[in-house]
Amino acid sequence: MATAQWTASQFMGRRWPIGCVALEITQRCNLDCTACYLSENAEAVKDLPLEEVFDRIDMIFAHYGPNTDVQVTGGDPTLRKRDELVAIVRRIREKGMRPTLFTNGIRARRELLQELVAAGQVDVAFHVDMTQQRKSYASEAALNALRQEYIERARGLGLSVMFNTTVFDDNFDQIPEVVAFFVRNSDMVKLASFQLLAATGLRYPGSSGSTDHDCIGQTPDRARCRHLAVIRYRADRSCALQSLRDGAGDESQSLRHA
Repeated sequence: MATAQWTASQFMGRRWPIGCVALEITQRCNLDCTACYLSENAEAVKDLPLEEVFDRIDMIFAHYGPNTDVQVTGGDPTLRKRDELVAIVRRIREKGMRPTLFTNGIRARRELLQELVAAGQVDVAFHVDMTQQRKSYASEAALNALRQEYIERARGLGLSVMFNTTVFDDNFDQIPEVVAFFVRNSDMVKLASFQLLAATGLRYPGSSGSTDHDCIGQTPDRARCRHLAVIRYRADRSCALQSLRDGAGDESQSLRHA
């Protein structure tokens, strides 16, 4: 079917009509991200029973069919009982779909990744950025050391490694350093996703997204992302950064690394 919306460099959506389906298996988390989209009551929400999770996997298969990418997420999915997490990954794979683990990486040790790979996991996506306020990491550049540690945990396991980064005012000017890091590690990093801060969830009470307190060290006006960024990264070692500033037009710069 001719769709006319694909570009020569587009990765997502070429194999199947949907990038992935998110399967939330817990709302519990071991970080307190300043940009968390969950409610302030998330930690009190009980995990879905394992059979209910299995039912949802079956529903995903019935709707989207084989080879669908299913992102096992949360909260942080590694906070589920280990045997349950392994069983969830195995169930997805047994249905002929492709399980991905989406995690902040704290509990995703190499031993766990090995067990999940044995159960059928094909990808791992790590969320690492300054909104998580991890101790001893004062910048995105400093967090590259942690990103490198996570890459090494997965090395040799046959996993495709992906990273998610939230873009907001305080790290906007540091994004080129993060992109350069991913380019240097393109032998392992197959996808880098840069997502704009959204005024919703735990840190943004009220349906309008307005708030009376600071967010990520910024005033509410600035926290609504007056400076936006869209990053495109490809494993062919090229990347581009586009900046959209207050709707006043756009400026682009290309970053090339040999």
